[in-house]
Amino acid sequence: MKESRIAVRYAKALFELSLEQNNLEQTNQDMLLVSSVCKQNKDFRYMLSSPIIKTDKKQKIIKSIFGEKINALSLAFLNIISLKRREILIDQIATQFLALYHDYKGILPVHLTTASDSDEEIRSVVKQIVNKFTQKEILLMEEIKKDILGGFILRFGQYQYDDSIRNKIMKLKREFNVNIITTVPNVKYKA
Repeated sequence: MKESRIAVRYAKALFELSLEQNNLEQTNQDMLLVSSVCKQNKDFRYMLSSPIIKTDKKQKIIKSIFGEKINALSLAFLNIISLKRREILIDQIATQFLALYHDYKGILPVHLTTASDSDEEIRSVVKQIVNKFTQKEILLMEEIKKDILGGFILRFGQYQYDDSIRNKIMKLKREFNVNIITTVPNVKYKA
C-alpha cells in the first residue's frame, strides 16, 4: 500500500512536469515503453529490485536500454528515481502515469480476454456495449488466454464480466458440490 502511494506521487509529479513542458504525448509514449519492458523482461525487473547491484550500475543499464528511445525528461526522471533508490517502483510509476494520462484525455482502457483471436465485429460490439456505460473514448486491449477455453472476460474500471467457459464449468462444479452435500442423508452408523 505504501509503495503504491509513493508511485502515485512520482507519477503525478512526472505528469504535471510533462504538462508544464508541453511534452505529455511523448512522455506517455515513453511510459508505455517503460511499462512494456518491465512487464516483458523478468531479468530487468530482477535487476531493479536487486539490493546487490549498485545504483550507478542500475543507472547505466537504464540509460543503455532507454537512452536512445525516450526523451530527455523521461530519462532524467528515471535517473532521479534510481538516485532516490526507488527503482523498484519504476513499473508502478509508469502504470500510474498511464492511468493519469487516460483520465486526463477521457480514455477508458477496456481489457478483453478471449481464448482465440477476436475479429473486428466482436471488437465493435464490445466498444458499443461499454460505450453505453460511459461517454469516454474506448481503448480496447486484447489478450488471448487459452485456459479460459472459450467465451470472454471483459474488464473496465472496477467492473468485470466473466462469460468464459472455464467460469461456467467452475460454477457448475460448485453447484454440484452443494447439491451432493445437501441431498445425501445424514446416516449414523452403530458400532
